[in-house]
Amino acid sequence: MADQDVRQQMLECEARYWLRRGNTTPEKVENLKEVLVKKRGEAAVTRLVDEMRRQWGRRREWLEVGDA
Repeated sequence: MADQDVRQQMLECEARYWLRRGNTTPEKVENLKEVLVKKRGEAAVTRLVDEMRRQWGRRREWLEVGDA
């Protein structure tokens, strides 16, 4: 179970990383997907984009922590 928790935390951190880099519009996310799918495959990129959407909804939480 701990391994799964670590993977989820890494996914959340990466999603926030890409959001902080400005990948917040459909066009930019599509460009990111095109680049990453070559390296990781469709399933991994889909998981990342789904997590980016979840993190975007929670951005107030992690932006406040980052500013502290």
